Amino acid sequence: MKEKIGGLIALVLALMFAVALGAYDTSSAATANQTVTVSVPEAISIAVDSPVDFGNKSAGGTYESPSYNIKNTGNVKIDLYVQANDTDFRPITPNTEDTIPIAGNYKIMSNVTGSFEQLSTSLLKIYDNMPKASQGSGTPFTWTTKQELTIPSFTEDGTYIITLIYTAVKHNVPP
Repeated sequence: MKEKIGGLIALVLALMFAVALGAYDTSSAATANQTVTVSVPEAISIAVDSPVDFGNKSAGGTYESPSYNIKNTGNVKIDLYVQANDTDFRPITPNTEDTIPIAGNYKIMSNVTGSFEQLSTSLLKIYDNMPKASQGSGTPFTWTTKQELTIPSFTEDGTYIITLIYTAVKHNVPP
């Protein structure tokens, strides 16, 4: 009888071992999914060629500036605005008193309208939906433009300056 019980125990142990091996299949695999996210903040950045020099021009004429570039060096499409820092070109030549008013005299080429638009101390939209810099290379989108200036008759000789302020905002976001 002891032999039968011993054989039965051996058989039960062998069966348990076989069942355990069957439950542990080394050829199967398990998978799991993982969601990975990253946030890239917007970078609004522009560059403009400076200075713009109309050169020596006679009073009483209207002149175009040399062409210059404005670049979107950021990673979002932008709307571009410009405004003058003053209502007049101011002389930097000693003992010169005249100014050149910008009202009616100073314009900039606009991508929005395709023509010269009057500059003032208020924001003027000059480019709508300017493309972003190229992905990977970072090559900025470049827009070439120019300005137009009428110098009133009998303007005193000298050198006159004004500063333009360019403002870039994300496309369709108010400045």
